[in-house]
Amino acid sequence: MSIKSIIAKDISLERVKETLVELVKVPSPQTDKFESEPLLAEFIRSTVEPRLREMGITNIRYDKMHNLIATYGENSSGKSLMLISNAMNQPKSTMENAYDGDVVDGERYGLPGEVVLGKGASEQKGTMAAMLHAMEVIIASQLPINGQLIFLCCVSGETGRHDAITSVVEDEGVRADMALLGGTSLKLTLGNRGRIDTFVTVKGVPGHSSAPNKACDAITGALEIIRRLENQLDLSGEHPALGKPTFAVNHIRSFPDSTHTIQGECEITLDRRLLPGDDPHEKWEDIRKIVMQVDGMKDPASGIRWQVDMTEGPFMYPSLVDLESPIVQAVFTAAEEMLGKKPETFYTTTAFDQGYMNHVGIPCANYGSGEDQFAHTDDDCSSVERTRDASKVFAYMIADYLK
Repeated sequence: MSIKSIIAKDISLERVKETLVELVKVPSPQTDKFESEPLLAEFIRSTVEPRLREMGITNIRYDKMHNLIATYGENSSGKSLMLISNAMNQPKSTMENAYDGDVVDGERYGLPGEVVLGKGASEQKGTMAAMLHAMEVIIASQLPINGQLIFLCCVSGETGRHDAITSVVEDEGVRADMALLGGTSLKLTLGNRGRIDTFVTVKGVPGHSSAPNKACDAITGALEIIRRLENQLDLSGEHPALGKPTFAVNHIRSFPDSTHTIQGECEITLDRRLLPGDDPHEKWEDIRKIVMQVDGMKDPASGIRWQVDMTEGPFMYPSLVDLESPIVQAVFTAAEEMLGKKPETFYTTTAFDQGYMNHVGIPCANYGSGEDQFAHTDDDCSSVERTRDASKVFAYMIADYLK
């Protein structure tokens, strides 16, 4: 039998649904502990690892961050493929059935067949279910895997930084010819802008707001920084698909939290988006030169000088792959064989670990069964049919490239 026939025979809609339901029933939320949240490691060890062992994957280890690294295959052909999944999803928030695994008709969501509702279904766990089912089908079919399949389940997913994948690739030395991350609606993502976060603290002197001449207003200093950034920050450059880089102030708070008080400290967070080719550290220096102009300036109301500190925050590399990239061609081939057509391609505004992977020379794109339109909402869900179809594509990629 052909690879296509074997996979088509064994891929199961019911098995995919069962797997997705079980994954969303186990909470693995983002908390203020970020990747160190114990529920993430517990989810991986209690829910993901046993599935891998049941299907016959025994070469499983963990790095210092508790990222799971599993390998399968003879590793004799010199070819390797990495599938990357993520444990962390958005907190429960206002979603009442966040961990119930409800299965409902997808018509109300504009999706085919049934959908599984649950936190993380639309981003992390739909594609994770597809990857797990694809691997179990390939192993059960006894199709030869002469290359090496690498499956990761990282404790990241929502923190907006590359720490987890960096730990796997750089600290553990895990690499592959190409890699695949979760995507949306069975479309293939070719690129996205990157992002740097910057934390700025302006310190003044608190005082009663009836006498601003005796205090130093940190809010006034923060506004001066924002005004200078808006007027001076270089946002030149443009990509035909990704557009122009952007800049935004996305957080501000001041202290002390009391009435009729000139604020003695003000914190602002800056979000600067990057284009392919941009160096994050160079863009931070551009921001620093403008921000630190205000350090030592005098509050106009009192003449007391502000103190300004700037800290580089998390960042994510921009990503870009072309149509001839090996990972793009592998997805195209598998989708044509198993689904009858190539996936639609597009560019996204969001950043994730594909930027890091391409930065270190591992061609990586996004493809999967997620639904971006429902991410971070109370309708967080994934289509069972699309999850099954993603399984078909993943299974074919494994069998075809690693044969």
